Amino acid sequence: MFLVSCAFAQDTKILTWQQCIDMANQYNQDLIIAKKNLAIAEYDYYISWNNYYPSVNFKYGFDRKGNGVTENNWGANLSASQTLYDFKNNAELSSKKAAVDKTVAQLKKSYAEVYYSIREAFLKMCYAQENINLLENIYTLRNQSSEIVRLQYEGGKESKGNMLRAQAQKHSAYTDVLNAKRDLSLARRTLCEVLGVDINQDFTVNAELSLLEDNIEIDVDAKALEVPDVIIASSDVQIAEYKVSYSKGSLYPNLSASASVGLSDESNPIPPADSKSWSLGVALNYPLFSGGITSVKNTILSSKTALEQSQQVYKKTVLNAKTTLQDIQMTIERSKDNVITYQMFLEASIQRQKEANIKYLAGSMEFQTWQDIEQELVNNQISHLSALHNYNLALAKRDQMLGNTNGEIK
Repeated sequence: MFLVSCAFAQDTKILTWQQCIDMANQYNQDLIIAKKNLAIAEYDYYISWNNYYPSVNFKYGFDRKGNGVTENNWGANLSASQTLYDFKNNAELSSKKAAVDKTVAQLKKSYAEVYYSIREAFLKMCYAQENINLLENIYTLRNQSSEIVRLQYEGGKESKGNMLRAQAQKHSAYTDVLNAKRDLSLARRTLCEVLGVDINQDFTVNAELSLLEDNIEIDVDAKALEVPDVIIASSDVQIAEYKVSYSKGSLYPNLSASASVGLSDESNPIPPADSKSWSLGVALNYPLFSGGITSVKNTILSSKTALEQSQQVYKKTVLNAKTTLQDIQMTIERSKDNVITYQMFLEASIQRQKEANIKYLAGSMEFQTWQDIEQELVNNQISHLSALHNYNLALAKRDQMLGNTNGEIK
């Protein structure tokens, strides 16, 4: 992290979107944790395979015993056992595989959440930067208006109260600029946090808010099944099904085989070959009330109830995903309409403000009407920028919902 900060300090103070993605892929803690979770799930799955592999043990030892006569014994023994069939092993392996699939879905969800947090912080930086420029322009406008009113007052054409109001508006615009700069400092901290690095200097991002084209047709019913939360809930149902099978394992016998070969001698640390003994066997084991008379019955009923519960959670998750996705899509469309609407109002208010200036200076327009037109211009500028930010944020929210990272988070 220190090297990244140094390298960045030696380079430009402008951060691009690709640089943000590269830093997050390498340093974001949530991504690292999610990848570790997947690795743990995969290791657990591989461990389960050992139930199908033979178990081999080698023993070499010496013992002495006596009951009036002392006896020594040196021995070496090699034994192996293999489970040929175990219903529980099959169910456990399937359950572990489903757990891996679930973790993959959780990883996809984590990727999407990190991607959204980066885009959200990046958009916040864009908004903060453009907001400063906008408010500085508004301050310039208020400053010019204040000067006009002052000159009108000194010429006896305007009241003192209107002059003081214009000065107050000028000061308010100035404080708005200061607050916008404070917001930019916080936006920098937020972006550094989601990237997982600490850039100890002021920087800007190389981007501007714009009305991106979005021609994606969303089939809510179909797309909802691709939502990571739905996939996770589906994996939980599969795991619960395998747990039902596992609970039934005590109703079935298991078959195993074993073999051993050994050497022993009373006085020789390396027993001779003619002291060899061996064994070979196959065993069929059927547990009878191994956990108690009602253990198996209640375990099966418990696992079936858990399965029914997970099925209901899945249904609920699907319905919620459809509703949320529909709401996000509507938000995107509404935000886009707002951007276009405020753009039209902004163009109109710019023209109205120019005309109002001429009329006010000519004495054919009252102060309050002139100020109302100017305030309308200010409001439309702020609303247009806010609408652009909300529209881009809504697009990012849809990507998060669908687990889409555009291949940038790896």
